[in-house]
Amino acid sequence: MKLTKAGALLALALAAAAASGCSASAGADKAGGTGVAGGPVVLRMASTSSDLPPVVAEFTRRVQVLSGGSVQIQVINQWGDYAPSNEAQAVHAVAAGAVDLGWAGSEVFDTIGVPGFRALSAPMLIDSYSLENAVLESSLPARMLAGLSTVHLTGLAVLGDGLRRPVSVHRPLLAPADWHGLSIGTYRSGVQEQAIRALGATPVVAFGPYRTHDLASGTIQGFELDMQRYLQNVPVPSARYVATNVALWTLFDVLFANPARLASLTSQQRAWLQRAADGAARTSVTLVAGQDGPYVRQACALGARFATATPADLAALRRSLSVVYQNLEIDPQTRAFLRQIQALKRTTPPGPVPAIPAGCADRH
Repeated sequence: MKLTKAGALLALALAAAAASGCSASAGADKAGGTGVAGGPVVLRMASTSSDLPPVVAEFTRRVQVLSGGSVQIQVINQWGDYAPSNEAQAVHAVAAGAVDLGWAGSEVFDTIGVPGFRALSAPMLIDSYSLENAVLESSLPARMLAGLSTVHLTGLAVLGDGLRRPVSVHRPLLAPADWHGLSIGTYRSGVQEQAIRALGATPVVAFGPYRTHDLASGTIQGFELDMQRYLQNVPVPSARYVATNVALWTLFDVLFANPARLASLTSQQRAWLQRAADGAARTSVTLVAGQDGPYVRQACALGARFATATPADLAALRRSLSVVYQNLEIDPQTRAFLRQIQALKRTTPPGPVPAIPAGCADRH
């Protein structure tokens, strides 16, 4: 990624912060074992964000409670220093045994040879929290996690996270014509990048501080993000238009472990980890779904404006995105997963769209 002088300074600052964070944990056992004889087992977890997402934090909390503190998870934040490949770096670090546990967005796995999660990023397919929860309660997560063995990982759970909507600088992105000619920030994902191109825009891998930098420099004119991260990571006035009822896809967080490190634990310790992961998965959608309304109200107070796509707009978006489905369905497993999600969608009520506060509706 090319950076301006300001971007280079930002990168240096991030590197210094990461070095400081590493030095603070330098006394920990690098293998993730016990620090002293008879002490707790410490498992090191790679996390690419500056703070754990609430649904992943719930997993670590459950491990602490179930084990009575005898198994502890030491989180190493900002793994990969927000580089475009940071999630792939976390995956490879766990596979190599540099750390014991990790999490990454499901969207990254199609870029590192694990195609089984692609269906979760199919555009405008999983577009409600009720459907997201139905997917998590189905057989799909276990079947998808099994594919992690090809990259020397053991999958623990798939956690539900926020619905991702288009957020933009100059106008709301409601129909394909609104996307044409724009550069849109996204996470590294073959499927999501295809979808952005299908809508006539150019995908730019940019998140964390680089998203803010690219917005300020005009390198991107919009991005896809859930409401929580929009509020926490983006100056709202810099990109104030949100397409309220355009759910591009859902973020799913995948928990995984190094197989050898898991095998070194006792059966009881492994059971605690799996129970914690399963419990976090069951409650994950409930944890995030109820927050959209409050986040919308907070964003409104900061100057965000929310627009609603018409049925014709939504139909036009789906027509433009049909080419992405044609590519996805080439793979038999992905095609089967898509069919199962589509069947769930036909029988799952969509649930409400967050209400737009008075005075915050955009009239474009």
